[in-house]
Amino acid sequence: MNKNTFTTVKLAKGVVNIYDFGSVKLHAYKTSDFIDDEVFIVEKNDKAVVIESPCFFENNKELAEYLKTVEVVGMLIAYHGAGATFLSDVPKYATQNAVDYPSHCLMDN
Repeated sequence: MNKNTFTTVKLAKGVVNIYDFGSVKLHAYKTSDFIDDEVFIVEKNDKAVVIESPCFFENNKELAEYLKTVEVVGMLIAYHGAGATFLSDVPKYATQNAVDYPSHCLMDN
């Protein structure tokens, strides 16, 4: 993989770099928030799995709008549940670390 070969989509706040591998695409969403977070989306056949989620409402709304043309079938959460309201109807799969993460650290509001 050449990590310097991608298409860039500029959004109102963040930016998405799209790596196209033919039948599979990797979307890397850079939130441009104050913690400079990144969310990854793996897409195949117009279906996607989201890896992690944005922490803040502004990014939640922006990324949900970006994803409206694909069916998001699941979200993998490994570190924490901040942004748990993101795509609330999508099944979430979390590591024990994410489940145990202190709720007072969540920045969803």
